[in-house]
Amino acid sequence: AISSANTNTNLAATGLADGTYKVYAVDAAGNLSSPSSNSVTLDTTAPTITGTTVASNNASIAVTFSEALYNTSGGSGALEASDFSLTISGGTATLSSATPSSISSSSNTYTLGLSLSGTPNGTENITVLPSSSTAIYDAAGNAASTSQSNNTVTLNDKTAPTITGTTVASNNASIAVTFSEALYNTSGGSGALEASDFSLTLSGGTATLSSATPSSI
Repeated sequence: AISSANTNTNLAATGLADGTYKVYAVDAAGNLSSPSSNSVTLDTTAPTITGTTVASNNASIAVTFSEALYNTSGGSGALEASDFSLTISGGTATLSSATPSSISSSSNTYTLGLSLSGTPNGTENITVLPSSSTAIYDAAGNAASTSQSNNTVTLNDKTAPTITGTTVASNNASIAVTFSEALYNTSGGSGALEASDFSLTLSGGTATLSSATPSSI
């Protein structure tokens, strides 16, 4: 109870859900006041990663958060590349640095540059996290956790298929060509290979090729 007018009073917020509140007063007779002219916003929810995508050329990843972010608990300071940490698992490519090579932002999405060594084969997984528990904050000062979901992407396959073996039939009627992975005749990953997708040459000996294109496939 408030015993006299014009008295500053602390009101407990325990148990209140996040949201915006105004204050009302009730006198002993049960009369309800008008709402306070000022409002109070209660925010105890830490920012989280809601989605992560990778550029088609694997040069960067875009990380989207649930709200606006800062690099101080006072709600100021733009995020820097050093506020993030990257790890990689699987595949053949590696990270040259655990710190993104660059950073840019649009609204709540941050685009982080990737420094890769080697050519990705499409089985590498990149995981992004705040670099520490005191690196990234929302406007209310809630720190982003170093344990997140929606924060892993798979790099795009940039390793060209290769021929791993070639054998000839005993009667010389055909050759069997084995490749390092499944193949298609369009860049979109569809379309069966055709005889015209191959070219043959012959050197030495006495026999010749009637055509540089295989007769069947």
